Amino acid sequence: MSAVADHFVYGPIQLADIPDCIRIAVANFEEFQQHPEYIQQWFERRIAHNPWQNALPCAGVGVWHNGRLAGFRAMFAQPWWLNGESVTLAFGSNTCVDEQFRGQGLATKLIEHSLEFARFNGTVTAGVITQKAFKKCGFVPIGSDNDFYRLRVGYRGSWEKRAGKPLGYWLGSLFDINLRLRNVKLRSGGFTLAEVWHCDTEFDDLWERAKAGYTSCLERSSRYLNWRLFDFPTCPLRLFALRDAAGKLRAYAIWHQQSFGEAISMAVLRDVFYPLDDEPALTPLLYYLFAYWRENGISWGSLEVASPSLSSLFRSLGYEKVPSRGNRYLIYREPPLAENILQNWYRSGIDGDYFDHPL
Repeated sequence: MSAVADHFVYGPIQLADIPDCIRIAVANFEEFQQHPEYIQQWFERRIAHNPWQNALPCAGVGVWHNGRLAGFRAMFAQPWWLNGESVTLAFGSNTCVDEQFRGQGLATKLIEHSLEFARFNGTVTAGVITQKAFKKCGFVPIGSDNDFYRLRVGYRGSWEKRAGKPLGYWLGSLFDINLRLRNVKLRSGGFTLAEVWHCDTEFDDLWERAKAGYTSCLERSSRYLNWRLFDFPTCPLRLFALRDAAGKLRAYAIWHQQSFGEAISMAVLRDVFYPLDDEPALTPLLYYLFAYWRENGISWGSLEVASPSLSSLFRSLGYEKVPSRGNRYLIYREPPLAENILQNWYRSGIDGDYFDHPL
């Protein structure tokens, strides 16, 4: 399908058009000019090697001027669990218009045309102007805020930066005593936490046990997790699994580490998954995860996964709420989603693609 208006032609982007999309992205974003491999890797891993991409009729929407691509909006497929049903969501990303054609409303038109190819669309945006454009096109914000939280994990890195490694290590360990005491209330015996480099059937079993409790949730089968984290990653993510004394998988966390100079670093929690009726597994997962971060010299933790129950827990634990510039997660669905689904949305840092490049 295509439409002609004001000498611009809109139509679907196919795999053969990806090199032109990369050319436009590199020419118009400073980040990609410095690292063109980021956007090339993103297209290869998120779209070309996406096992679910065939559920969409195209890889995105483009706008052409005199036969030359002038802008695009990429769309990659994700498997979702929505109110008891498996569905495919088209996640839009990297909307880009060549500089010489900006100011003519082409980006908004790209968003509008992308809705023709999937009845269920998602996006993440930090820009106030772009948020207005998405809302104008019928996208609904999820929640009134990002619901991100932050907490101090350890002092060792800060003190090593101030006093050098030998003295800083000792001073940091001394200051960490209060943090250890703060986290004692999360502790529960009989659990172990270990890193995982491949997901097998136990992750499928956990997904099958847990999914009925979620009204809206990205699929977390072993197939999806292996593709997203290990086989075709676009960000260096790590997965830590919590098991009980019998060795049963009860919950897991996905995170990455962001560094600020030589000594200061932040662990960004991108995902937490557990059966909602198994809350006794959630707090020890946080306890052992924070302890691991602290022992490895990480100074801060940023908790970028949200749901009504998680946000309530983080508030009750006294973690610092991180102000946002407005909602960055928006959903379009035709017919519109029920209010109870929107209110109980499970937002995760592995849903979309922000932070999806080497850090």
